[in-house]
Amino acid sequence: MLSLAQQVGQFTNFNLRTEKHGPDNVPGADLKVTTTLSNDVLAEFHPTLKSMLFRKPNPGEEDLVDKAGEAGETRLRFGSNINAIRWVHQIVGAGFTVHYGTGKSDIELTDTTIDGFVIEPMDGGSVVVSFRVKCNPDEKQVGKLSTLMGGEIEFSLVPPEDGPIQ
Repeated sequence: MLSLAQQVGQFTNFNLRTEKHGPDNVPGADLKVTTTLSNDVLAEFHPTLKSMLFRKPNPGEEDLVDKAGEAGETRLRFGSNINAIRWVHQIVGAGFTVHYGTGKSDIELTDTTIDGFVIEPMDGGSVVVSFRVKCNPDEKQVGKLSTLMGGEIEFSLVPPEDGPIQ
């Protein structure tokens, strides 16, 4: 299951809304996060997704990393014919932490739903992964998150121990 620790990404959107929890109104929010990762993360979505999107470089395509023998499947199998893939996948009950300040001020969001995955393969062995974090932040967290929106953040995503993947 997808797990990211101390990852840097762009906090691209913050949508605040009201949710009904029984008779009570509670703040709900959607956070949109985009990050660039190694194509090895594709195994977390499906075991054959990496080999479907990437191939080993052909002779004459190698760069210095390829020639050193450290690279595997780093070239786009279909070139620029595939722009991005929407992946229908949910992680329910995940923990999402925005690392803020010295660590004492981290924004810890619990029992979140991570969904809306968009995977964009990049030549060279990277993928840009975008996703939505559905959460219920408190007033203090809303204030901190609103100041971070549009900038670069460091975050961690921790899946639930026994939670379902849908």
